[in-house]
Amino acid sequence: MDHVEEEIEIPNYFLCPISLEIMKDPVTAVTGITYDRQSIVQWLERVPSCPVTKQLLPFDSDLTPNHTLRRLIQHWCVENEMCGVVRMPTPRAPPGKLNVLEEIKNLKKFGVEALGREDTLKKLEVLAMEGETNRRMMCEAGVHRSLILFIVKCTREEEEEEGQRRIKEQLDESLRLLHLIGVPLNDARALLIENDKILESLTLILHQQDFINKAYLIVLLRNLTGNASSHIVEVFKGIIGFLKEVVTSFSLTNPSVSATSQPSSSNVRSKLDRSLVIKRGVTAALMILLETSSWSRNRTILVDLGAVSQLIELEISYSGEKRTTELVLGVLSRLCCCADGRAEMLAHGGGIAIVTKRVLWVSTAADDRALSILSTLSRFSPENAVVAEMVCVGTVEKLRSFLRVDCGLSLKEKAKEILRDHFDEWKKFPCIDVPLLTKLLNS
Repeated sequence: MDHVEEEIEIPNYFLCPISLEIMKDPVTAVTGITYDRQSIVQWLERVPSCPVTKQLLPFDSDLTPNHTLRRLIQHWCVENEMCGVVRMPTPRAPPGKLNVLEEIKNLKKFGVEALGREDTLKKLEVLAMEGETNRRMMCEAGVHRSLILFIVKCTREEEEEEGQRRIKEQLDESLRLLHLIGVPLNDARALLIENDKILESLTLILHQQDFINKAYLIVLLRNLTGNASSHIVEVFKGIIGFLKEVVTSFSLTNPSVSATSQPSSSNVRSKLDRSLVIKRGVTAALMILLETSSWSRNRTILVDLGAVSQLIELEISYSGEKRTTELVLGVLSRLCCCADGRAEMLAHGGGIAIVTKRVLWVSTAADDRALSILSTLSRFSPENAVVAEMVCVGTVEKLRSFLRVDCGLSLKEKAKEILRDHFDEWKKFPCIDVPLLTKLLNS
């Protein structure tokens, strides 16, 4: 090839900007730049942006075949074949709109039973991975409704060992596909009203062993918790168990799920970023806890299930994810509204310390929630041991910092209130600069 390039000048627009080789299957991204399909797909699996323009370009972005350029390249290759240039075969078209319509047609004709046929779910998954357009078509056709009903059917079937393996594979594929295409909020609630067995079946999956399936399911449950009152305890148990697995068995920054997921021969499945799935599952789990902990009954249930300790462990084990920290602190601030929640917070050796550490470190929203926790603890649990711990872990220093930095007035007032409430106790500690603290409080 080096010899050929010395004698023949290759047009620059025939070369892929990534591989710098002649394109075999040129496709144009939404940014207007043309790449070789294999190169851009591999790139987007690692970096979700256009290599040339640096614009955001998710992995599932539509890639439009550039037929004109492909024909030009093929014609040029034929003309230079005598010089050693290899002819470029016409690439096989990836699954597209017609394939999606055909699968949807079969699904409507045969109903949920069609999903139980061999390769149906695999075909739908391949099509869903091709891009947003295919997923939107599936969603508009109600594929997600059929998938949910099929999942219910899978959880209720009793089979021999061989049959159970087949059902497990179908369940895995259904949850993965459902995660890909999503479930509109209104449809999710309508389904729950139509079929009261759905939530019961979904909560059963939360108590199974497959870690990734739990993550998929919790993301799905994010749209269903408004109607989950009759199964809320089981939902909470599943979520707390999932977070415990995240803390004890996986690293959030690069979770390895090979031990809990079945090996797959499908290249499509490997494209799903499992670490991203787990991260989405954690975010969805925390959102569910935050939204449902508005009610005192739910707060009591969560505290009894050990949510406070598990949330603290989650925050200790993982740092650097702004949204996760904000949600964890939001849930903890609500759980500290009840006496048992505060008791659990104080019983954990790292509770006050991790909340203090996050102050002035993450975001204004995190600061507000952290100060709410510290304010609640200092007001309703003002024991000497608690006051002393706040000195030892640096809480007083962080509160004093609020009065010296440029932050919102409401945050300053919260910090001042906590400092004033325990000023008489804290001034007894030799590490506290009493004159400076007095000056700041009077400013």
